[in-house]
Amino acid sequence: MIIETKVYSCRKCQSEDLVKNGTNASGSSQYHCKACGAYGVLERTERATEEKKELIINVYQERSSMRGIERTFGVSRRTLSAWLKEQANDLPPLEETLQPVECKKIPVLEVDELRSFVFRSKDKVWVWIAMNRETREIVASACGDRSENTCRILWDRVPSAFRPHGSACSWDGRLGWKGWSLAGLIFRG
Repeated sequence: MIIETKVYSCRKCQSEDLVKNGTNASGSSQYHCKACGAYGVLERTERATEEKKELIINVYQERSSMRGIERTFGVSRRTLSAWLKEQANDLPPLEETLQPVECKKIPVLEVDELRSFVFRSKDKVWVWIAMNRETREIVASACGDRSENTCRILWDRVPSAFRPHGSACSWDGRLGWKGWSLAGLIFRG
């Protein structure tokens, strides 16, 4: 019979005076250091290498969902979100990531809105989205109410390649200018 003994030490004070302290939500054993009072995990899981981190971010940029990445790679959504926030400043501007607009074609943007709420159903927020009709890429978005100001914010966020000829728009006829409801609004460049 072979018995293996592991000696753990506190990561903060290096003391070996540790007491088991149950498990965390993921099932890892935790400890309590009697010397310094620190709590922690006995065996830390290995952190992702830079190569794996880059691969996961590339997969996310290819439109995989955060939950799908969590299942596939075993990386939590909170970790992925933290990585994305770190790299947000290094990302190229939106105009560089969109497919180029052909000079011969007039780009058509479909604009739609949807209502959501934050914490309470009384706190309504309208999400406005402008999408390229041909490529189905979302080229701009804005959050706010159903006012003209939010519509103007959305229009200001539309890349210049999609609006070289001004801001003509057409309606589907169901709703008019009153209330700035945009069900079926189409911007033509």
